[in-house]
Amino acid sequence: MSFLLAAASTEAQAKSVAFDIDHDDVQKLTGHFVKHMRAALTRVGPSQIPSYVRQVPDGTEKGTFLAVDLGGTNCRVCSIELHGDFTYTLVQSKHLVPPELRVNAFYKPLFGFIAERIQDFLADHPESDLDTVPKENECIPSEAGELTQENHRKLGFTFSFTCHQESLAKGTLLHWDKGWDIPEALGKDPCAMLQEAIDDLTLPIHVTALANDSVGTLMARAYTSPEKSSTLMSAIFGTGTNAAYIEKLQNVTKLHHQADFRDHTPDHLMVVNTEWGCFDDDMEVLPTTEYDDILDSASQDPGMQMLEKRISGLYLGELLRLVVVQLLEAGFLDMTTSSTSPLLLREGIDSSILSILARDGSESLEESRRHIADALKAQGVTYEDANAIREVAGAISRRAARLAGSAMAAVIIQSGRMQAAKALLDDESKPVEITLHGRKSKQSEPARAFAFSRFRSRVNVLLRRLLKIFGFPNAASSFFPDTSSVPRSKEETPTTIEGDTIDIGVDGSLIEFHPSFEQDIREALADVFGSGERRVRIGLAKNGSSVGAALMAASM
Repeated sequence: MSFLLAAASTEAQAKSVAFDIDHDDVQKLTGHFVKHMRAALTRVGPSQIPSYVRQVPDGTEKGTFLAVDLGGTNCRVCSIELHGDFTYTLVQSKHLVPPELRVNAFYKPLFGFIAERIQDFLADHPESDLDTVPKENECIPSEAGELTQENHRKLGFTFSFTCHQESLAKGTLLHWDKGWDIPEALGKDPCAMLQEAIDDLTLPIHVTALANDSVGTLMARAYTSPEKSSTLMSAIFGTGTNAAYIEKLQNVTKLHHQADFRDHTPDHLMVVNTEWGCFDDDMEVLPTTEYDDILDSASQDPGMQMLEKRISGLYLGELLRLVVVQLLEAGFLDMTTSSTSPLLLREGIDSSILSILARDGSESLEESRRHIADALKAQGVTYEDANAIREVAGAISRRAARLAGSAMAAVIIQSGRMQAAKALLDDESKPVEITLHGRKSKQSEPARAFAFSRFRSRVNVLLRRLLKIFGFPNAASSFFPDTSSVPRSKEETPTTIEGDTIDIGVDGSLIEFHPSFEQDIREALADVFGSGERRVRIGLAKNGSSVGAALMAASM
């Protein structure tokens, strides 16, 4: 092993250590997140937001509905035909939202853009069972100047930004994230802003449902889940990150003053939008590095969405860029870059590079070297360079996944579906019995399973570092496998232990394309639940937020 390889590798490892989250960290994070969730259910705020969805689909829903899915990067217009047999047909168009619309003083340019894309979709996709919608020149305004809703097509609107939901079809935008900033829209109803733009074009569309991306994904997963009634939550790992889950209405005490929610029984449910990106914005337990601090200071919303800034795809590439710049400036990398390199631009590295580097298991790292050269406009990228950058990228994505696993574990605990192997809260010192699908199930794990999980996690970290120091940079990520947490396909039903399967629908490019993201999540879940992790089934809910919005529109 050459001196250059040793120097670059050692320095990369030193910087990667800052991103480590060990077993004890996961325990502490999970416990803190549970406390946050419980407190937020009692008061109005930016997290634990009731969606007003009180029943999830059972797969028998039918009809054709429109949906608009506005995410952190793209706008999708879709027609979804629900077949009533747990399947659906989707036709969609996808459009990049121009940067000047994402950051703008006024809301009309953005919503006008969306309405125009809906108009284009209606014209371009007559085959999408839209023939019952009247043509534009057949849609006659009333004397009051408003379009009548006869023959209007219902549209569900997935809006992936934090809103205070007031009903299924109404909400108030609280704040922007993911780098967006449109001040005039704050305090306004996204459905009303979209309906205004639609009416300006006299389109025969009625916006009937406001869906958060995570709530929509939960609805879609429940509709298509291999086991009906077992879906507990959904999670998004794309440009942003968020989750939704099924909560007991009796626990959502901030709604109990409303007439519709004063009388409730233990079996009454509410789908809750966690908005977990803002969990621990006070930084009581979240890990931080100098790179996190630099990224946050330069962001559109300093001091906010601190968990999201450590998990979501919008930020992971920037974290990697900040580390690589340091390595390059300190002389640990052989490659050279020009003054026009994306490496010198804030947010110049797309987070997809983390998945690409992780997939390259070759001895020569040829694909990694080629992609680094292309993405960074770098010359002379050596094996040593690629190895060092790959090391840092792996640490950043591993931390993101373990943070995600900690948050997912908190949701599972709060739902009552499973308790931690070791009590994380004062009221969890005893096994908890809950009734699920007509039978009781004890939700506790042996202390020895917890201790073994902790020991295994620490040994894996130590061995990984030692092998890389001694010249085995591409060694497997887990040397002491956890038999309770083995790689599985995203649709494979896990080998269950005592208790029901806990089904989780996921969506987003990070979990879909990064080869070890789910496994790293599972290792964090095992740190909390021991062998109980095997009860968790994680399944990809592709296009979930769009399909979910259609399902919500169908319920109106």
